[in-house]
Order: sequence, then C-alpha cells, then structure tokens
Amino acid sequence: MLLDCVFVRAISIAPVAIVARLDFRSDYFEMVTTPCNIENPGGELFSQVRDTIAMAGKRLVLVVFLIRRTAAFDGTITPAEIPVEMAPSLFYFRPQGRPDVCKTDSSPRLFWHVFLVFSVIYLSTWAGHYTSGDGRQKINWAKAMILGHPATTWGQNNAISKYGIGHSLLAVPPLVIAYVVNRETGFHCEAALYTLMWVINGSLFLALLAFYLGHFFQVRSVWLTVLIAGLATSWWPYTKMDLSEPLVLTVAFLGFVLMRFGRPFWGMVVAAFTLAIREDSIVIVVPLVMWYLLSHRSVKVFLRMGLAIAPSIALIFVSNYVRYHSLIDHGYGGERFSNPILVGLYGILLSGGKSIFLFSPPLLLGVLGWKAFAARPQLRYDAWLFLTVGASQVLLFAKWWDWSSDDAWGVRFLIPGVLLMCIPMVAILDRRALIIPVVAVGFAIQLLGVLVGPLDFVLLLRSQQFQRQALYVNGSNRVDFEDMRFNPNYSQILGNWYLLRDLLHLPPAPGDPGDEATLGTSLYDAIPPQAWASAAAWDFAWNRSRAKKPTSESATAPVKVSHTVD
Repeated sequence: MLLDCVFVRAISIAPVAIVARLDFRSDYFEMVTTPCNIENPGGELFSQVRDTIAMAGKRLVLVVFLIRRTAAFDGTITPAEIPVEMAPSLFYFRPQGRPDVCKTDSSPRLFWHVFLVFSVIYLSTWAGHYTSGDGRQKINWAKAMILGHPATTWGQNNAISKYGIGHSLLAVPPLVIAYVVNRETGFHCEAALYTLMWVINGSLFLALLAFYLGHFFQVRSVWLTVLIAGLATSWWPYTKMDLSEPLVLTVAFLGFVLMRFGRPFWGMVVAAFTLAIREDSIVIVVPLVMWYLLSHRSVKVFLRMGLAIAPSIALIFVSNYVRYHSLIDHGYGGERFSNPILVGLYGILLSGGKSIFLFSPPLLLGVLGWKAFAARPQLRYDAWLFLTVGASQVLLFAKWWDWSSDDAWGVRFLIPGVLLMCIPMVAILDRRALIIPVVAVGFAIQLLGVLVGPLDFVLLLRSQQFQRQALYVNGSNRVDFEDMRFNPNYSQILGNWYLLRDLLHLPPAPGDPGDEATLGTSLYDAIPPQAWASAAAWDFAWNRSRAKKPTSESATAPVKVSHTVD
C-alpha cells in the first residue's frame, strides 16, 4: 500500500513539475534579492554562489508546495496558484516581458464576443448627432488637416481649436469617408460616422477589459464585470457624446494591455498618444511608466520608455507651433487650478449633484474589491496602477476651476479613473447581497442618460433664467449650476427623470405653494411645463422625432458651451 501511494504521488507530480519547470523559466520571472539585502561586491564567484543558493531555495519551496498540492491526487497546478507566502524570504517574483499568467484560449474569443455584444447594445442607443460646440472645434481642425488649410481662422491669428490634436487626428478617417460618400452619392453622413467612433470606442474598451481579465478569472466573472461596467456606469451614456475622455481611457488601456502581455515598447507608444488627446493625461502616462519600471529596473528600459513617449511629445510641440508659433500650449490662457481643493474633493466624491459614486455606483464595488484584487500576486502591481490613476485624477481636477467638467453626465474628467477603479469589483462578485442593489441602481441611473440626451437638462438650464424661492430671505434666486452641482433637489439625474416622465406623459404633480417658503421650490415647479416639453425628446439615431428644443446639437447652435474644458 505504501509503495502504491508513493507510485501514485510520483505519477501525479511528474507532469506538474514539468509544467512548472516550463512556466517558471527566467523569461517569465525575475528573481530579486530583497529582505536580506545582499550586495554584490563585484566578484563573479560571489554572484554565482548567491544565484545558486537562491535557485536551490526556489526549487525546494516549489517541490514542497507541489507535494502538498497533489495530496488529493488531482495532479493539477498553475503558476498563479502558488501562494506568495510559500516563497522564501530571499526573493520574490515580478512580471517580465511576458505575463505571469496561465494563458487560456478563451481570452481572444472573449474579446470578440464582448465587442460584438456591446456594439449591438450601444448601436441601439446611439444618438448619431453632435453634442457640444467643443467637439465642433475639433472637427474643424480635422477638416483643415484634410483639406490642407492652416490651423488658424481666416484673416485672424486665432487657432481653430484649442484642444489636443489627437482627437482631431482620430476624427480624420470617419470624416474622409463621409466626404467621399457625400461626393459620390450626395448623402450627408458626417455626424453619423463621426459619432459612431464612440460606439466603437465603448465596445473596444470593454472587449480589451474582457481580454485582460480573461487571463486571471473565470469567463462567468469576466462577463459579469464587463456587463456591470458597460451598463451600470457612466460609460454607457458617454457612448452617445463626442467627448475626449472616453477616447483617452480606451487608448490608455490598449497601451496597458499591450505592455502587460509582451509588447511594452509599442504599448507605451500607444498609451503616450493620450497626451496628444488631452495633455492632462500625464496623470495616466506617468503611473503607467512607473508601473512598468517597478519590474524592469534598468537604464536601458527607462530610455526605451522615453523613446516610446517621444513621438507624442513631438506631435504636441508641432501642433502648438502651427497654432501659436510657440512650443507652449496657449489654448487655456486664463483658466487655472484655482478652485479650493476641499470644495473640489467634496463635489467630486460626495456632492448630491455630481458625485462620481452617484453617477457610477459600481465604483463602490471596485473600491470594496480592491484589496481582494490586489491580494493576487499576479495582479498586485495592476491594482496599484488603477488606484494611482484614480486618486491622481481626483486630486488634479479637484483644484481645476471647473471641477464638475460641465457640460457632462457627472464628472467626465474622471472617466478613466472611475472605470479603472471599477475593475477590482471582479474579485467580489460572489457577494450578491451587495452586488445586486448597487448594479440595479447604476443601471437605472444610466437609463436616464441614455433614453433622453445626457446633456439635455444641462442645456435646458443654460437656455433660460429659471427662478426658485429664496429660503429664509425675501426674493428669488436663479436656478444655476451651483444648484445642480450640490443640491440633490436640482440634480442632473432628477432633471433627466423629469424629462423622461414628460416624454411618457406622466409629469409629476405640482408642489404645494405653501411649502416653498420652508422647503424651497421643487425643480419641476421652477421650470415651466412648456420648457420641459420643449426639451424632452427621445435621443436615438433611429428615432429622431424632436420637438423644438434649446440644445447645441449642431455647430451653428446658439448655445455657448466653449467654457467647458474638454
């Protein structure tokens, strides 16, 4: 019996040891001496002895773990299953050129399945029209590049667009296609093809997320995560708006995935392009460089990262020179980081009208799941990267004068940080009592920004001077953006809810006039019924029956939105 047991154990361990031997090659992991702080005095003999002792300890711990792991005679193990506490104190492991994961065939299939599913979903709610005057400036610059026109307005020395050239460059292909179609058929499809970019962009990010998570988690958990991120966060409404932040996230995450799975140089080239879209993307690029250098500490790697970033920096300098005849960006002159940081932090995190937790409830799940996500050795550095980007964006934009990023659905500046910090929720999807209500609330909130235009209520406030009763003082006050930012009674979510109810012919009952002096004027009573009716409209490309409304859907719309910082 004893011999049989030994024989079975030997048979079960042998193939596992072979697989472990293959997966723990030097090109997968780097051994680093840390706790004992051994220094190499320069002699080759000392280096060889040190490396031999370290490798022997590594193999001994691995063999002990394999024996314990195969006690049930299952004979299966993957490198990711080896717990960090089994590693000896002499060394630890860090990812190298290829990921420390057990590769599966499901990730490529997941990518295409997720991309196709969300393309269908987002096409069904696609708006197909322009949403901001800021976007028109970017389009005008793209057209100037296509036609070979200067980057300044005719007869003046004013730049066509003060925004990053990256957005305009990405707009060139759909605009060229629209131009050719119009020339050959007479059919105008510029707005449709241009805004289709955000449908593709939204689906592409979620597909990349599925590809990334598919290396570490079960397919069911990956699908739940992308469904929650794609339908219960503000990512969904932003597939309907031609803004830069969603493009920044997708480009940056594509670069991260390339770097994570064996293409570090080209991944950094891609990620650095976000600087050309928005220069404040430096709070994404710098943490990404640091994340990679943590596992590749050498001057050569540092220089390669710098070389990868150089093309985007050169592109920024060239674009500044052709617009301002200077390498320095002058597009935001007079706009400063002048907001009290405590006001910005409160507004971004806790306010009743703009909190990122309010507009993307699954962010709470990501925060709660971060510790469990970071506890996985192969994801530890990734977790810190996501947290660093999210915290950096919060701190940066809390100081910006327009911290709420209006016009926007929530705070659009924080889209990259919010979505990255939602990723760790994959580690706690088994907590159904928490997941279900949070996801339900998030899904309901996004529907309000999808069924009607995400910016319709914001533009309604801009269109006229609506009045509300002043509390405890005589007179009245205008309903303005401060009310929308901080007062839940005048929030954007509530405004879109009333627009939807107007479309459904279910308007709320008027409030009691006697309550105005003590409770204030309700939002629905502060805006006349005819104004609600004129602003309410279904916002789908396939259902464009609209009433007359004060929006800036086209470039010629009178509503001024150029104060926004996109």
